[in-house]
Amino acid sequence: MRRFGFSTGALARGDFRTALQQCLDARDDAVEYSALREEEFEPLAKFLLNHGTGPFAHVAFHAPSHFKSENEAKIVEILKGLVETLGVWVVAHPDSIRTFQLWRTLGEHLCIENMDHRKPIGRSADELTMVFQELPRAKLCFDIGHAHEMDRSMSLAYEILKRFRDRVVQVHASEVSDKCEHRAFSASSAAAFARLSPFLPEEAAVILETVVPKAGAAEQMAKAQRIFENPASS
Repeated sequence: MRRFGFSTGALARGDFRTALQQCLDARDDAVEYSALREEEFEPLAKFLLNHGTGPFAHVAFHAPSHFKSENEAKIVEILKGLVETLGVWVVAHPDSIRTFQLWRTLGEHLCIENMDHRKPIGRSADELTMVFQELPRAKLCFDIGHAHEMDRSMSLAYEILKRFRDRVVQVHASEVSDKCEHRAFSASSAAAFARLSPFLPEEAAVILETVVPKAGAAEQMAKAQRIFENPASS
């Protein structure tokens, strides 16, 4: 059975404790701890190292999307500690990586996320190929909303999965607007995602990035389960 959960950043931006409690109350079986902003990174990492990741079957940690170049080595060293101590998956944006040699030390626990149209790399299968040549052991966090924003026909999304399905360990799920805002599923995005769902590995966890009020989280989870609960295609 596929695992589902939320990104803490979608539930409560900048307040991982509130978001974590919401995930615990909902009894989610997956979670992504989000530290997209550099100032959130060390407090969240320290909290997890001191308190553990919780009762979740799948745990990911989203690395900062922007950080000072001089901090890259320290950030990767802390991420390596999270991997070695807690076994988390580390999600990273490919455009944030300056020194591939550092990130290779995360091995197969590093998950590269495909990007939206604003980014210079990681948007298509060809661009991801370039990244994986530098990070041959890395996995893929497949952001289906980003792929949909890039190409509403889902042809680009299909090509990414055709080439890299075996690397997918996690799916980011939300509708992404033309302005690259993560939002709740609409009927059109839900239908588009459902068509692609059979091509996703069944063991890949679905992490919701739908930014909704607390009262709407359960409804989004139910929609995600309807969209993505199909068994993987053989």
